[in-house]
Amino acid sequence: MRLLRLIPVMVLITLLATAAVDFMPGSPAVAMLGNEATAEQVAALTAQMGLDQPLIVRYMDWVAGAAQGNLGTSIRLDLPVADVIAQRLPVTIELTLLALLIALLLSVPTALVAGANVGGWVDRVASTISSALISLPSFAAAVILIYVLSIRIQVFPVSGWVPFSQDPLSNLQHAFLPALVLGLMEAAIFYRVLRSDVIATVRETFVLAARARGMSKSYVLLRHVLRPSLFSLITITGLALGRLLGGAMIVEVLFALPGLGSVLLQSVPSRDIPVIQGVVLVIAVVYVLVNIAVDLIYSAVDPRVRVRSSA
Repeated sequence: MRLLRLIPVMVLITLLATAAVDFMPGSPAVAMLGNEATAEQVAALTAQMGLDQPLIVRYMDWVAGAAQGNLGTSIRLDLPVADVIAQRLPVTIELTLLALLIALLLSVPTALVAGANVGGWVDRVASTISSALISLPSFAAAVILIYVLSIRIQVFPVSGWVPFSQDPLSNLQHAFLPALVLGLMEAAIFYRVLRSDVIATVRETFVLAARARGMSKSYVLLRHVLRPSLFSLITITGLALGRLLGGAMIVEVLFALPGLGSVLLQSVPSRDIPVIQGVVLVIAVVYVLVNIAVDLIYSAVDPRVRVRSSA
């Protein structure tokens, strides 16, 4: 049933992507041919691209092709859109997952310690840093990290990309800094949510009883506090993946990474509609699938959700 939710979401998003060309200033044919093109040349290319057809006709033609695995041909690159996406998608996926991993590694242990020791030095320092990170725009964080880690210390390259299959170590060196830029803000949000839940959980009766039975504080935190405190974190992790996919577009441009975000931003000025539609479709599918996965994980962690779902 959850997969059926994909259908109306996909229809709405791809229809909006198709309609976007009608709201863009200028003609895609003129953008391709240049201002020196004659009216006849512009009209011929417009007809060839099907842009002289009504919206619903253009959309149904695109859906018919997409259903057969044909997402069209890139106007700017003169390549099948499926090939363009297949080349770019691994970069965006790696960047997003690495950013999420960094966010979780930074936030979970810090929030666990800070929530169990409210007012302690870890809590004060981490809360101050998280407040600063939340108010810091991604591009500002990118500039600061590039200056410190790439220019001054020269630990990571400023830009560029090396595929993992070609050189894993060099790949991680190029991917870490962009992923850190993306992950820092999410780490601050994760920290705040998990810290609040940990503070509430440590006051529960079963936690106090575990401490009264002589269990060590670290054991109680990991065994009795962490799991019931994860529900909110699981939910916002799904939302974070959507934000990371969107944020990856800006970061990919800043660090000159060959991902989906950079090709999408390059396609908008050139009115490369097939690429825009294909990339929007892929991002929407990934976002919806991630949210379905979050629902399943939430059900696995909290049996009460399974009971309510099956009722």
